[in-house]
Amino acid sequence: MRNPLVRRSDRIEGVLAAIATLIALVAIPFAMTIGSADIAAETAASEAQLQSRHQVTATVLTTAAQPAASVGDSAPIANTARVNAVWKPPNGAQRTGVITVPSASATEGSTTEIWLDNSGKQTTAPLTHADAVTNGVLVAAFCWLCVVAVLAGAFWVARRVLDHRRAARWAAEWAQLAGPEAVR
Repeated sequence: MRNPLVRRSDRIEGVLAAIATLIALVAIPFAMTIGSADIAAETAASEAQLQSRHQVTATVLTTAAQPAASVGDSAPIANTARVNAVWKPPNGAQRTGVITVPSASATEGSTTEIWLDNSGKQTTAPLTHADAVTNGVLVAAFCWLCVVAVLAGAFWVARRVLDHRRAARWAAEWAQLAGPEAVR
């Protein structure tokens, strides 16, 4: 037996909440699939970077005069400096040039580890497996949160429509009960 105090709009709202919850739960495996695909892609990129990048020790030749500026930006990168240094790439002759190093290693004679690409130019450290996994988990979580946000927005709109209809119905029923004098 149904509760006579529960309106049809209340039952619709309950069904919509259940559907939204069910869709959110069903979205979890899909988000995990997307995250797993991202982990696989980033792990492959990490493997490729490990094959094409090499870590070498560079010796600073001159003390840094000023902080390094980032590419395309006039603001300095925090805690780094551009210095002249010498290093020996794997399977190559000793090279001299300007590199970016941590400010703590920007004094003459200090050594620092740098990463080089296959052409011998300084580059960033390769992506680690832990970074690939972290990025994949974040991608999965973000995908799921986007689905939940869309569902919450749709439920909110549906609830506003139901509330508007409930208020209109309540006003109409009140007008019938109170008569024409109550409408003024």
